Amino acid sequence: MRGTAAGQRPSVTRTLAFVVAVVLASALMSTPAMAAAPPTPWNGANPFNCTIQNAGQGTTVPDPGADPYCVYFDKTNQNVTELGLITFLTEEPARTAAAGPKCFYFQEDHWRGSVIQSDQQTVIYEFVGHYFFNKATGDGGVWVTGFTLGGQTFDPRDLPGFPAQYDQDFGPGTGGFITHNDVPADPSCVAQASQSPGSVYASQASPCLSAHGAVTHHGFASVGLGAPRARVRKRLGQPQSASGRLLRYCLRSGGSLVIAGSRASPHHTTLVLATGDAFTLSGRGRRTVIVGSTLADLHAAFPGAKRTLHGGHGSVFRLTGQGRRGAIVVGVAHGRVTYLATYDPSRIRSNRALAGLLRQAQ
Repeated sequence: MRGTAAGQRPSVTRTLAFVVAVVLASALMSTPAMAAAPPTPWNGANPFNCTIQNAGQGTTVPDPGADPYCVYFDKTNQNVTELGLITFLTEEPARTAAAGPKCFYFQEDHWRGSVIQSDQQTVIYEFVGHYFFNKATGDGGVWVTGFTLGGQTFDPRDLPGFPAQYDQDFGPGTGGFITHNDVPADPSCVAQASQSPGSVYASQASPCLSAHGAVTHHGFASVGLGAPRARVRKRLGQPQSASGRLLRYCLRSGGSLVIAGSRASPHHTTLVLATGDAFTLSGRGRRTVIVGSTLADLHAAFPGAKRTLHGGHGSVFRLTGQGRRGAIVVGVAHGRVTYLATYDPSRIRSNRALAGLLRQAQ
């Protein structure tokens, strides 16, 4: 665990960490005893044809009647000193109620619990989760990535009694699966899927990813720093192009997602970069930054952002207060954000090396 802030009681940290570990264990290990088929691996990919609506830290979206209903929640305000944890808990029932009547549901959320909201050193737990249910097939899935407790990566396989047969589907800070015939089927949902499958399910013909969600210092888009190249291909599929140490995927919403290895470690993820606006970086005072945001937006959300590099492709700003495993940088050109990236400073140790890899990835 990281050192506690002045006046922080260690018991608070231990208690919250324990609660979150139990919640995660329950979500990942609740395989149904009477299911007709055993659980199968899942990489968190959205199975539905839908627009992921950003509810931020609230409970409402522009189109609450959509079905498939796909939503993103920013749950990074679970602090103690400002009672953000209480606010979060009071809003969860409304989120659950909105999902309940739907036939087809997909959710992505970014969790972070801390003692002091603005102090990265007091973060207790953090992860990004993906979840879905399908009332036409009876399937449901849960997948998490970037899970840490007290700044340390948490491996679900370390839980007492973790089923050995699922070891291959989990790793440090990540994992998940789909259960079958566990979600009660609804005849009206079966009819909807049968009558118009194209409006319900994501097209498998599209080579581009439907990835969407939060940027963290552990990675994003179902890819964590340190992930082997083979695992990235297994999770995301065939890249649009592969050259040298780079895998490049197009995004359905526009732009690209690039996964890169370093010269010293070419077969492991050292940098993840996105040029599309599907990914969100949450900052101070509920402000968010995406590709296309202004430089003023960046400074408002991250007052401590410092310009690290400057060159032909614009400026690179490094965010302060990042975790020991990874750091976040933001590219800016002509007053606008052009990309968001997470990299491993233990493998990219100089500004020159970082600049070179960023140039290749753009």
